[in-house]
Amino acid sequence: MSCVIGIDPGVSGAIAIVTGSTVDCHDMPTVEVNGRRHVCPHGLRQILGECVVVRGQEITAVVLEHVQGVQGTGATSAFSFGRSFGLVEGVVAGMRLPLVLVRPQAWTKALGVSRDKGDHRRAAANLWPAHATLFARAKDDGRADAALLCRWWVMKRAGTAGAT
Repeated sequence: MSCVIGIDPGVSGAIAIVTGSTVDCHDMPTVEVNGRRHVCPHGLRQILGECVVVRGQEITAVVLEHVQGVQGTGATSAFSFGRSFGLVEGVVAGMRLPLVLVRPQAWTKALGVSRDKGDHRRAAANLWPAHATLFARAKDDGRADAALLCRWWVMKRAGTAGAT
């Protein structure tokens, strides 16, 4: 059986693993360095490796949200976010997994969700009702985004989603 992995990068992001009608989510693994949280490359590698080794599943795509800096944010937070994105991209590339980048505007438009994070959580809960508790809390928006990235990829492969 194959699976799709969606990743919402950043220290508050998440990883979703979708296999058929099943979704499993992990909050982004982090490590504290000098009082600041950073994405933990070892933790990310472990989560992705479990899909290959433990589950024995073929990963058809790792869909990474291709984010850009947000205008008006400080230089430190912009650098931190860019660092997280690059770290995730590097871990995926280092594992030789099939990487797909998609802009937030493309996948949200294709799925018909607004920019509202609550809308993302509701959409994910509706798509995976048996796993709705994964998206229940306000802070679970990263999980919802990661799962919806997987849904976008499945729709794109079926020819029912817009291009990146």
